[in-house]
Amino acid sequence: MAVSAKVFSPKEWKVAIVSDATNAGATGIGSTMLQLDVDSVSMPSLNPNQVLDVRSGVGRTFKDEDFFQDSILRVSEISLSGTLHSDAAHKQLLQNITNNTSSENGIVASGHNGTDQRYGDAVTNNCSSLTLVMQPSDVTNQQALEFFGCVVTSFTVSADATSEGGRYKFSVTLQTGKKPDLASTATPTITAYANTDIPKLSNGTGIRAMGKEIVLNTFSTTIEHPAVFSGLTTTGYEVVGRGAEIAVNTEAQVKYDANTKTMINDYDVQTAANTSDSFVIINDNAFGINVDNAVYTNVALSEGDMMMLDIALKSVDNGTNPLITVDVTS
Repeated sequence: MAVSAKVFSPKEWKVAIVSDATNAGATGIGSTMLQLDVDSVSMPSLNPNQVLDVRSGVGRTFKDEDFFQDSILRVSEISLSGTLHSDAAHKQLLQNITNNTSSENGIVASGHNGTDQRYGDAVTNNCSSLTLVMQPSDVTNQQALEFFGCVVTSFTVSADATSEGGRYKFSVTLQTGKKPDLASTATPTITAYANTDIPKLSNGTGIRAMGKEIVLNTFSTTIEHPAVFSGLTTTGYEVVGRGAEIAVNTEAQVKYDANTKTMINDYDVQTAANTSDSFVIINDNAFGINVDNAVYTNVALSEGDMMMLDIALKSVDNGTNPLITVDVTS
């Protein structure tokens, strides 16, 4: 076999998703998929089970007969980051971790329990699991990576007023207990994202933190809900559920001024959650954020061209209000 002359750029690869619309964990690769606006395609964590121990025998070396690898009962993890769009693809990531349908906002309701799903069963809602593909520019000289039955375990939306015009960014982690196809030659139809639906901080209004009107420099809000996998099949785990806590954490940098000067002391003496406008950015249908109840987990001075405050908050369930509402519906 002669050496191949083909050379490929990492930027030729696409990442796309589609909801498992019929059965959880069933491949959606034949459907029209939706492209995510990612910075780059990073290698997933495949996590095959390997045993490489030196066993009893002649010598002190690792023997071929002692090698063991299993690629069925393992959890694969995919981490992505990029520019956020208020389109169906990027909204679906948020709605998957919050278990809301596509007709709802991203809401972590009071008393949220998450959704459990048996792979192969009818999908309980259109965000119970996703198929994700890392698709190369051609499948004659390359191979795609397909992951079925994915659930989002972490979703972050962020923005920086001093970078890229304050346009929103996202980072996301997905996991699956289904055995992936790492040698795919399928060529799915992928609908590209547009550059006309990118949320920006300049579109935000009514910006508040812990009940105070603030001048916001940066923010980052993260929803985390770990996945747990159980049960045994020939194609991987049988059941995907959710861990003990869905947590919502926000970090922000705000201007130190007359409105925010008490925040350091407020953090030090707090005995209960703030109960109104704990973190608010009004941005209709474009990832506006509303957190009613939260506690400080940190406040610190941050020196720069002007004095700033770095604040960190954790959303609190008061038995009535959502931990967070993310406005993504029109």
